[in-house]
Amino acid sequence: MTYRRLTQRQIDTRARKLAAMQRGRDLARMDRPAQGRAPDLPELRREVIVIDYDTGEPVTHTLHLYRTRRVDTYLIQADGKPWICAGWSRALQGLRKAYPRVPSPRSDFWQA
Repeated sequence: MTYRRLTQRQIDTRARKLAAMQRGRDLARMDRPAQGRAPDLPELRREVIVIDYDTGEPVTHTLHLYRTRRVDTYLIQADGKPWICAGWSRALQGLRKAYPRVPSPRSDFWQA
């Protein structure tokens, strides 16, 4: 917003500058290589193998994360059984809840 009206010469100069910027932007866009289509994702996108040694014997659990219609969501199977349809963060959250922390031998828990 200006405090006074622009002259016709100023209006024409601004219009020429704007047209030149648009032409430059269009030329730069035409010089860039065309973006292609993203490759198709495989059916099995991720596999997480967890080996738990806390019980004395190693216990192995496998999570298979399968493709869904959305890129950021997986159909998750735990040990071959359907579990949930969720994203990567929720899958890791489920692992954290399934394997709680074990108290240290120095904690008061073992002294009782």
